[in-house]
Amino acid sequence: MTEGAIEAVRRLIWDYRMTPEEFITLLDGEIKPGGFDRIWAMRRAAEGLNYYDLLEIVGLQRLARDWPILKPTLRSQTRAKGIDYVLRKHHLSAPR
Repeated sequence: MTEGAIEAVRRLIWDYRMTPEEFITLLDGEIKPGGFDRIWAMRRAAEGLNYYDLLEIVGLQRLARDWPILKPTLRSQTRAKGIDYVLRKHHLSAPR
């Protein structure tokens, strides 16, 4: 990951006692009820990162993997539609 991406993660988690490495680890962690899990991390990234940082840090495969769970939790419908478009464009529709 580039230095710019690490700095973007730092800005994303500025209000948590968490390192960028711990945040990245959450992106492939378990989904558990309550607390910090990969859906929390994906939502935080999807809502807080710009498009290019989102693709570098989270990646299309992770987005596609969790999209059915993540999509309904996003506050911005514009962001959700944009991610839907990108996944379709790259033929990575979420599993049904």
